[in-house]
Formats: sequence, structure tokens, C-alpha cells
Amino acid sequence: MTPRSLNVIGSTQLEVFRVTVDEMAQAMTVDPGIFWANAIQRDGPIEVWEINGERFLFNGNHRYHAAMSIGADIPTEAVVVVDKTGSVIPTFRFNQMVWIPGRK
Repeated sequence: MTPRSLNVIGSTQLEVFRVTVDEMAQAMTVDPGIFWANAIQRDGPIEVWEINGERFLFNGNHRYHAAMSIGADIPTEAVVVVDKTGSVIPTFRFNQMVWIPGRK
């Protein structure tokens, strides 16, 4: 699936690390199958929380942004959507997120 098809508008994490995203994008380009298998095993699926009808990344921010940056698909098994209606966790729209030049 394409990252855009997830209809995510932001994240529960304010910061994204540029070098981490770039390194993940490179790894996706070299061998996406190995990248996603390792990422799921190590970090779990990309977890999208649906809060009052809006979708936010809860886990997998860097993988999501890496896939977006190179136009890569995300395997269906690498994504889980969880209904968190009523959650009061802070959320940040993509245009509010802070891109840090380093590595996570």
C-alpha cells in the first residue's frame, strides 16, 4: 500500500530525525523485503492510531517518512490501525513536526 493511502495526517511524536529517515530510505531501495522483515521483527508494525476520525502515526514514524520520501510501498503486514477514539495523547500534524538533522 502507498503511505498516502493510510490517510495519516500527523503523529504522536513531534520529532523526526533526517539521517534516520535517509538511511531507512536507502535500505528500502537496496532490498525492501529484507528491510521490512527486519523492521517488523525489531520494531513491530507501523501503528496508526485513529483518534476521533483522524489518523496519526504512533509507531513507525521514520519508516513511514522514509517510504514517503522515495515513493515506496509499505507492505500490508507492516501496518496496523488501532481505534483510539477518545484518547487524549498529544498529536502533531505533519506541518508541526520538527525535523532534526541527526540520527535517532
